[in-house]
Amino acid sequence: MQMLMIVVESTHKEKVEAALSEHAVLGYTEIPTVYGTGRTGMRLGSRAFPETSSIIFTVVEKAKVDELLADIDTQCSDCREKMRMIVWGVERMV
Repeated sequence: MQMLMIVVESTHKEKVEAALSEHAVLGYTEIPTVYGTGRTGMRLGSRAFPETSSIIFTVVEKAKVDELLADIDTQCSDCREKMRMIVWGVERMV
């Protein structure tokens, strides 16, 4: 099993959620509005930097990780430009 942390521009989170649904990912946790700065610029939810990001956490089988990323690439090429997916190994889930 792998834990995914997907950080995506808030305007594109629905496309990521759709990809999770299409791949039968049964559960995820979402933090809908987060602020920060990175390679695509500042996302502070302010007048000067109005954009925000969202974070989605889920646990999927290892084989699904590459399929999920490929599907997101296919459905939304601009999602990937403003998205990061961090993958951790999960030893045990209770």
